[in-house]
Amino acid sequence: MKTRRTFLLLALALTGALNCMAQLNGTGFYRFSNADRTADYISIANDKFNFTTAIGTACGGLSQALSSAGQARALECAGKYLETDIHLVDDADCINPGSVIYAQKKNTNTSNYDYNLIGQGTSLLTLTTGTYPGKIALEFTERYVTINKVSGSGANTLYTAKIELKSSTSVPFYGQPSLGTRYLVDDNGKLAINSSNTAQNAKWYIEPVDHFNVAPEVEFAEKYYTTLYVPFAFELGNNVAKAYTVTAIDTDGSVQIEEVAANGETVPAGTPVILECTTNVAADCQLIPTDAPLFTAPDVSVTSAAPTASTATNYTGTNLLKGNYYCNQDGTMTFSKPSGTGSFNANHYTARTNKMYTIGITASEKLGFVKATGTAMPANKAWIEYDGTAELVLPIENTTLKGDVNMDGQVNVADVTTLVDYILGKNPSPCDGNACDVNEDGNVNVSDVTSLVDIILNKN
Repeated sequence: MKTRRTFLLLALALTGALNCMAQLNGTGFYRFSNADRTADYISIANDKFNFTTAIGTACGGLSQALSSAGQARALECAGKYLETDIHLVDDADCINPGSVIYAQKKNTNTSNYDYNLIGQGTSLLTLTTGTYPGKIALEFTERYVTINKVSGSGANTLYTAKIELKSSTSVPFYGQPSLGTRYLVDDNGKLAINSSNTAQNAKWYIEPVDHFNVAPEVEFAEKYYTTLYVPFAFELGNNVAKAYTVTAIDTDGSVQIEEVAANGETVPAGTPVILECTTNVAADCQLIPTDAPLFTAPDVSVTSAAPTASTATNYTGTNLLKGNYYCNQDGTMTFSKPSGTGSFNANHYTARTNKMYTIGITASEKLGFVKATGTAMPANKAWIEYDGTAELVLPIENTTLKGDVNMDGQVNVADVTTLVDYILGKNPSPCDGNACDVNEDGNVNVSDVTSLVDIILNKN
């Protein structure tokens, strides 16, 4: 039955894996969508899988692992874990960091298509590694997902993803338990596994990821802000101007920040940050993932507890921002076991408390942190914990740099280009409002171009 548990975890991790192998280009960042429901992208949403529950409680233990009834119970339990840990999400704009998967190839052999899928602080091998305790211990390790091309070419290439659900070791009297090969499928919007790969829902498009997008939450002083927490390093791309950490909170509520990166620079892996953008259009706010994500390495001593996501960070400075990778509120899941019905809790998220504050507009209409609302903190967002009563205000003034038409914090020739495009009707974002009316006469025309050039030449 141990085998069963391996299978479930594998499937679960493998889901993320698929995303990564879009064109089997080797190790790198990928996403993947289903061929039957192309709006469905695999997203890692949890790491609750527990093979002791699946094999010991649901199946009935090792003695039932090779019986059809025991395997059926284990598979049902594993399937529920799979639905809990891997979600299929509508993420066409690529703003869900959970759908960005790092596929790490097992080796450099060109004919090998086995990958470890890494994301949200965990990995396929982390989820599937362990031993089933008892008089006889079964080891489950090295459970990689295998990606194979089935048809098409280029962006229309279709792949299948499979995992071999068998124990890594043989035991006396039981041999090497195996449930055979299972394929990842999209079961009407839920990730599942199947012994067949012929249906369209067992085929996947795999897209290499050269950037993902971020959705700004708050507008202030003609700029836009949000927070982010991901396990991999990322470069600030188009329209993302700054990344900040929070270094201190003064007694009067003043929030002290430190710039970690500017546009074109890199934020260290695992660093919760405040992002400053020059547009509120998510598709135009790009972040470029770099290097392998931080994750919890497999632990062969794990026997019962679900894997824990890595909380490591490569940032060495002071940072009061916190974050979490999961916000799964699926509730209590149930499964069948030999004596009837049992259950396991699928919740894995950070519940909101009165101490948690998220970025927003304060009562005095300043940019700062306000008490969080709702029942849980969103996955991949950052917050601060605060026990005081003062209004938390960030040191960002509500002023606009005159002539900074493209709102990148500088006044130069790039602003002239943006302004000319705006006047010609191309309406480039974020040229709007007072930013384009350089001479402040209420109109945007060639006179503003002249005023802008004068500013650049220090004539004004």
